[in-house]
Amino acid sequence: MIDREELETKAMEEVCACRHYDLADTLQETPDEDLLSLINHTNKCEICGN
Repeated sequence: MIDREELETKAMEEVCACRHYDLADTLQETPDEDLLSLINHTNKCEICGN
């Protein structure tokens, strides 16, 4: 299992530009599962489709 700090770092690297600042603002409150879905590109962005 990846530790929380590494999850946050990887998620910030993988998130699309549309959601970068949103994620930065809510990173501490974002559940691990949501961060993993960003890292794995499980859910597409509703703005750009990436």
